[in-house]
Amino acid sequence: MTSSETSLGNDATDDANQKEPQEFRQENSDSLMRMVTQYTEYSVSHVNEANMNNQERENDEKMAKEQQEPVKTGFLSKKYAQQRRKFFKQYIIIIVVLWTFILCVFSIYWGSLYNRGTRLVNLKVLLVVEDGASIDNSDYPVSQALLRAAESPQLKRLLGWTPRNYTDDDWVINEVRKQKYWGAIYVTSNNVSQQLVQALENGQDFNTSTLVNGYYESGRDPIGVSTYVEPSLLKLAIGFSDIMQQEVYPSLLSQLTSEQFARLQNITTLSSTPEITLKDGVPMTDYTIIAPVQVGLIYIVILTFFQVMWFQRINQEAAETLKPVSYIIYRMVIAQVNYLLISLGYSCLNAAFQINFNNAWKGGFGVYWMISYLTMSAVGGANENIALICFAVLPPLMGFWLVLFVVCNISATFSPVEVCPKLFRFTYAMPIKNSYELMKVLLFDTYRGHLGRNFGILVAWIVLNNILLPFCLMFFSWYMKRKLTKAAKSSH
Repeated sequence: MTSSETSLGNDATDDANQKEPQEFRQENSDSLMRMVTQYTEYSVSHVNEANMNNQERENDEKMAKEQQEPVKTGFLSKKYAQQRRKFFKQYIIIIVVLWTFILCVFSIYWGSLYNRGTRLVNLKVLLVVEDGASIDNSDYPVSQALLRAAESPQLKRLLGWTPRNYTDDDWVINEVRKQKYWGAIYVTSNNVSQQLVQALENGQDFNTSTLVNGYYESGRDPIGVSTYVEPSLLKLAIGFSDIMQQEVYPSLLSQLTSEQFARLQNITTLSSTPEITLKDGVPMTDYTIIAPVQVGLIYIVILTFFQVMWFQRINQEAAETLKPVSYIIYRMVIAQVNYLLISLGYSCLNAAFQINFNNAWKGGFGVYWMISYLTMSAVGGANENIALICFAVLPPLMGFWLVLFVVCNISATFSPVEVCPKLFRFTYAMPIKNSYELMKVLLFDTYRGHLGRNFGILVAWIVLNNILLPFCLMFFSWYMKRKLTKAAKSSH
């Protein structure tokens, strides 16, 4: 061998020695990005199944070699004492965890209902009376009767009655329409008391049902209005009518002369005392709507949780061929496509039951589809991120998360937040609450002033979920690699 060949061989050896550590470091420094496509939900779950099958096969072979048959015994046998202690220890831990979950998570929903009766005064209702009227001023008998009824012990704490001097009907209705008040009871003119007194004194026929009106909108909150607002308004109407019949009318009639009273015998003014005429400005006539605006929203949360499981196999096949960055982008895009198509099916279901989507806008079906899509994307993205973490750390936590997420979303959504403890104001930031408000605008044509906030919160959830998804994928892959590596070492 020549010196030049020797020198060349030495150089090659040196290059190999230098290159080998570099390759070794490169092969053993698996980045989080690389692990994203190696450790997916599907591959990890099926690796666990394969490990279980291999372990079972090894145990069978070992027992066959030792020619031993498994010895089974009763649960209370002395031979089972050690396993029995282990069983009870694990059983107690599981029961304590379930108890803790029930006490912590279910308390959220129960807490939203606790002492609601003491907070009904937070539901403000306008009480518009004549200028100068007060509870002690008998110069305005109609307005005085309204104020006395609202201040009675039976009615005072049913709603937040808010007295105000006379203003025109349009302003009052517009205030309720803008959701500044949950309803209004108002006199129709600034001299209704004078009109009533003159009709009695002159013996004139007079339509007493036009003196006081009431206005509310069931569409603002179908459950809250029907449970708290409407019954209280009806009770106020009854209380007002009783005061007019038992106190105001006898007092007014006692001031009439015999001739004036005689003229009243042939007209209806004497027998028809003033009553409050209530009007529901946005009635709910189709009770099928309850499905999409309430129960359907709960189903959306559950549906988006299960779609994560159904697409594990497809995602695994994509992970086997895509680069890590491409795989992450694929997961983001495919999730949005899933929500778009699933929400279309959900919207078609509601259309099949002839729900009218065109109360607020023409082409309401498309608007409903987009609201459903944004809702599914907002809650589905959160479900997917948390499912990745829970599946890696402790799979049973996924069920706990689903219940917790549903409870947090609905506890104060389908009833006025004002009647719940102040803690539940977090509901305004939850996706289901904002979707619920959007659904009501679309289906009932309620006030549109909060559309920007509602859409903005749903979009914010979607953006946040997509920002967190790559980190959740990397955490899942890193944690599962560590767990499987540790399990492999312990088996040897």
